[in-house]
Amino acid sequence: MRQIIYTSVTTNPSGRAEDESVAILRQASLRNGLDGITGLLYTQGSEFLQALEGPNDSIADLLLSLTSDPRHRDLRILIDRETEDREFGDWMMVHRERRESVDDFDRRLHGLLLGVSRETAEYFRALVPA
Repeated sequence: MRQIIYTSVTTNPSGRAEDESVAILRQASLRNGLDGITGLLYTQGSEFLQALEGPNDSIADLLLSLTSDPRHRDLRILIDRETEDREFGDWMMVHRERRESVDDFDRRLHGLLLGVSRETAEYFRALVPA
C-alpha cells in the first residue's frame, strides 16, 4: 500500500481552498471508494493539505490526475512511502463539514490523528492550534 501527503495552493479566484473542497470531495467520494483510496483533506486559507493511501496503482493514477487538476497549483509531495497498514482506516475522505466550526473540526482532527504515525500527524498538527 502507498501513502502520499501533499500540499498545494488553490487557484480559486476567492483565494480560499475551502471554496473548492465541496467539489473535490464530491469527485473523491465517487472515485476513491472504487479505487480503495482513503485519507484526509484539510484546508486552511489558500492551502490544501491532503493525505491519501491505497493500492500503489490507484495512488499512482490519482497522483497523475492531481498534477493536472486546474483547481490547484504548486503541488508539493511531503511524504511518498509504502505502508503496511492504513493509517486512515476506512475514512473515505475526512474533511470539515459545511456547518462545523473550524475549532470543532480541529478538535475532531486531534482525535483522528491519534492513530497515525508521528510523521504523518506532524504535518496536520502544525496547522491545528493546540
